[in-house]
Amino acid sequence: MAASTGFVVWLSALVAYIPVGSWGNWERLLYLVVSHNVAGLLHVQICLSHFTMETYHGVPYKGEEDEWFRMQLATTMNIDCPAWLDWFHIGLQFQIEHHLWPRLPCHNLRYASKLVQEFCKEHGVRYYMPKWVDAQVELVAHMKETAIKARDLKKGDAGFYESPIWEGLNAQG
Repeated sequence: MAASTGFVVWLSALVAYIPVGSWGNWERLLYLVVSHNVAGLLHVQICLSHFTMETYHGVPYKGEEDEWFRMQLATTMNIDCPAWLDWFHIGLQFQIEHHLWPRLPCHNLRYASKLVQEFCKEHGVRYYMPKWVDAQVELVAHMKETAIKARDLKKGDAGFYESPIWEGLNAQG
């Protein structure tokens, strides 16, 4: 609760100091709407592309089964959508390629995706790319499973420190 209160106070102070022009306080409201919509889209896309995938435990890169390329494909997924929706997803639907080449421009990600899919097929590596709705269903099911696990934990239970919630809060995996 304190964190939420702190956020509201910080955001209110930030918005109060936005200089206003001829639109007055409407400019501040517009800032809030646009910033929250952009952040919301980013949040949904990142949740879809990461939360349901495998979480890595242990020391990475010990052998061929967990080398860097395979780990990127095991811990990330793409979202299958038509090319005309690329403007909406702003390239975030290609998280696998983004992890492989973080500085690759958005307009090249779809082509890179085809190359990576071919490579994976040749080498027997799983390339996961569900449709948007299927990814949403999978995410909700995974969040429910995580909530049920968290509900069963007791205070002082060491299992909490090995749960998806703890890993997410501490950016582990």
